[in-house]
Amino acid sequence: MRIYDLKVLIIGGGAIAKRHISNLQSLGVNDITVLKRNYSQSFSEKFKVKVITFLKESNNLFDLTIVCTPTSLHFEGIQIGKKLNTHIFVEKPLTHDIVTLNLIKKMEYNNKYFFIGFMLRFHPFVNQIKNLLESKIIGEWYSARFEFGSWLPDWHPWENYKEGYAARIDLGGGVINTICHELDLMIHFFGEPNSVKGFKKNTRTLRIDVEEIAEMIFEYEKGVVSIHLDYLQKKYERRVRILGTNGTIDWLWNEKKIIVNTNDEMRVIEEDKNFDLNQLYINELNYFIKCILRNCKNEDLNFNYSILHTYWMLKMHETSK
Repeated sequence: MRIYDLKVLIIGGGAIAKRHISNLQSLGVNDITVLKRNYSQSFSEKFKVKVITFLKESNNLFDLTIVCTPTSLHFEGIQIGKKLNTHIFVEKPLTHDIVTLNLIKKMEYNNKYFFIGFMLRFHPFVNQIKNLLESKIIGEWYSARFEFGSWLPDWHPWENYKEGYAARIDLGGGVINTICHELDLMIHFFGEPNSVKGFKKNTRTLRIDVEEIAEMIFEYEKGVVSIHLDYLQKKYERRVRILGTNGTIDWLWNEKKIIVNTNDEMRVIEEDKNFDLNQLYINELNYFIKCILRNCKNEDLNFNYSILHTYWMLKMHETSK
C-alpha cells in the first residue's frame, strides 16, 4: 500500500481534527471521512472531506481511524475503530477513569497498530535530552522538574473556555488529564516511577468544575521528579530542569534553547529558527503511517504504553484527592 491509498476515518470535528485533516492532506492522504454528530456541508467543502453522522453512511472500508473526540468519548471511538478492523490513532490521554481503562485493557488488536498521540515526543529537543542523559554528560541524574502553565481562556479565544473539554469534568477535562505531556516526557526520560504523591486544587479563579492546578512528586530508585501543571499563568510557560551529579540540563521552551551546564563548561543548543510547532503533529502522523506501511515492530507509543501512561495519570488523581 502507498501512503496516498490510505482511507482514513476521523472521529470528531474540533480543532485537533481539523489539524489532522490538513496534515494528512499535506502528506498526500486525501481519502478522508469525518464522523461528526451533526452534518455540515460547509465543513465538507472547506476541508475537502466527506462528512457522515452515522457509520452506515459509509462503506466501512477504512485503513486507519483517528479518534479526536473529548477524552470521555475516546472509548466509543476506539470501539468504532476496532469494529472496523482498522489501525487506531487516539489523541492523548487514552481515557479519564479506571472503569473505562479496564474495559480498554481487555481489547485485542490482532495485527493492527494502536498509537497514542503525544506530539511532543517528536520535538527535536526531546531526542537531544534523551541522548544527553544516556551519554551521562551530567553524570547520574537525581532530580528533575517539569513545569507547564498557561491561561486557559487564551487557548481557543473564539469559543467560551468553560464549554471546552479541558474545563469540563463530564468530558474528562482538568489540567492533569489535559496537560499529560509532562508525564509522558518523564516516563520517556526516566522510565516508570515507583510511586507518586501530590496535590490538585480548583481555586475557583476560572469558575470551572475541574482542577486548575496540580503539583506532583514521583519517587524513583535514583531520585525524585516533580511535575507542576496549571491553567492560571497569564504567560505560556513550559520548562524542564534535570539535575545530575556532574551538572544540569535546562529546556527553556520560551527561550527556544537547551542549556547544559557541567563542571567543565556551559553548552547552549538553539532551536532551529525555522521550527514550526505544527511540524510535530505532521511528524507523529508520518511516523505512525510509516509504521503501518512498513509493519514496524518497535513503535513505542503503542497500546501497552497508553495503558501505562493512563495508569500513572489516574494515580496522580488518586493520590491528590
